[in-house]
Amino acid sequence: MDDRVTKLNRARELLMEAADLMDEALRMSGMEGRSGSDSDTVRRIASDSGYGGSLLNLALDMGYASVEQPCWTMPLVSPKKQFE
Repeated sequence: MDDRVTKLNRARELLMEAADLMDEALRMSGMEGRSGSDSDTVRRIASDSGYGGSLLNLALDMGYASVEQPCWTMPLVSPKKQFE
């Protein structure tokens, strides 16, 4: 696996752990409201599959790009484009 993908996955794990720690530290402290939904925002950055910039999606895209793809996923090098 690409070192960059490994680093993104590690960063995602650390962010998820940080969000859990935030929730645990604030639980029943009376200050939960001051943080708002910050831990949810951290989780979104880490792992939201619907957010293109999440570390999860970046790692998946980077891993996908490092594997040779079939020609139909590369329209500029398809036979149809070569023999116009």
